[in-house]
Amino acid sequence: MHRPPPSPLARAVASLALLSLGAALGACGDKKLGPSVPASVNIVSGDSQTLLAGNKASTPLVASIMNADGSPLPNVPVRWSVPSGGGSIETVVDTTDANGQVSTVYRSPAKVGSATVTASAASATRQFTVIIVADTTGSLFAYGGDGAAAIVGVPLTLTARATDRFGNPMSGIGVTWSTSSGQLQATSSTTDSTGLATNVITVGPNPGSATITATSRFNAVTFTVFALPAS
Repeated sequence: MHRPPPSPLARAVASLALLSLGAALGACGDKKLGPSVPASVNIVSGDSQTLLAGNKASTPLVASIMNADGSPLPNVPVRWSVPSGGGSIETVVDTTDANGQVSTVYRSPAKVGSATVTASAASATRQFTVIIVADTTGSLFAYGGDGAAAIVGVPLTLTARATDRFGNPMSGIGVTWSTSSGQLQATSSTTDSTGLATNVITVGPNPGSATITATSRFNAVTFTVFALPAS
């Protein structure tokens, strides 16, 4: 049976139907977020800064919130948290400004190490890292060798340790040494990454006690060692 060709109107309707179907399929396959939905949290400034231990305030941690097109989003709530490393933040929840930016200030814990601060907007997150180092106020104390004894002419190891006011080890602290008798291996040393400075004294030449003084910019500490007769 012969059918007449479709009319121009019928062809137009069929074309529109195909276009609508294609658009619907494309929309179903498009995972792109809406223009007002946060797609990314980006670091503007404040990442990887170094801070002294002991409730010291950081420079502001600044983040920007953008949609899927990369446009900044104003008036978006952002939550800040400290998932690791300790410390605290001054603002837990804030709203982005007209430029899509938001900020908070981090305060350091008493313990040295690395802290992570997270900014979250909807399902998007970004992490800032803050390095916590020892405070500048500290003290030196006898860590090993105080009260030790050896036969005349035998060396003894002395160890001093520098820590900040929170007990964190302090590296790079200069220590000078002096003794009332015996022979010191060195007159000065520097604390290592664990806060330790060592020296060696050879006791003698006569039996008896010797007083060794280790002095830092914070304070001086004394060790007493004993030289024993050889027989």
